[in-house]
Amino acid sequence: MAKTKEELLIEVRAKAERLAQLYKNCKEANTMLSAEIQEIKARLDEKELQYKELEQKYINLKTAQSFAETGESKAEAKQKISEIVREIDQCIEILKR
Repeated sequence: MAKTKEELLIEVRAKAERLAQLYKNCKEANTMLSAEIQEIKARLDEKELQYKELEQKYINLKTAQSFAETGESKAEAKQKISEIVREIDQCIEILKR
């Protein structure tokens, strides 16, 4: 059974329409996945920020505990902290140059 030109044309059109629909579906899926990727990246950035904040709190806690363990007075502890802050400020100034 040989197919006529009209039957072949109908088949080709049907396949082309199916291909166009598949393309449209893939494009929509791609758009949704891109949006999901952006959302996940935003959540990752937020978690990284939270991690850095917690890490800084941990460092501060360790510093406070080290002052408490050495039995230093508040005045001595404040003086050491002031010295550390000055050193950090100097480093920042150097980096700005």
